[in-house]
Amino acid sequence: MNLTLKGQVDYWAKLSFESLLDMRAALRSGRRTNALFCGHLAIEKVLKALCAARYVPSSQIWGHNLIKLSDIAGLWVGFNASQQIELATITTFNIQARYDDYKRQFKLLCTKQYTEQWASIIEKWYADIKEIVSQERMSLPNKIPAI
Repeated sequence: MNLTLKGQVDYWAKLSFESLLDMRAALRSGRRTNALFCGHLAIEKVLKALCAARYVPSSQIWGHNLIKLSDIAGLWVGFNASQQIELATITTFNIQARYDDYKRQFKLLCTKQYTEQWASIIEKWYADIKEIVSQERMSLPNKIPAI
């Protein structure tokens, strides 16, 4: 990806918003496991946008583990126990929604109430991290190449 630093932040921010929209669409259509999977992707990508805004080299922001990404972004140490549990739970939506053995169990877990509750939690996480990304993006130099 040959972008400026702001371009890289914008790239991840755009992808994160698209994943959030996918979560909402899946939720509306009753595809609950897909909704939570897409919600995980939205948080993953907005964390990657924050990492980019904080000058973390792109080679270090790969993977799907939200705990690791939030740590790289410098957020993890500031989270309380409840926030850490929420983020750890959202991380499992990536694994459980991908593999057949987990899918069967995950589908049973994803009642309408459970999915709506976690979609709401994901929306809050997304909004909070996106706000940090927006604030930090404003202070980035315009023409600095992404690292």
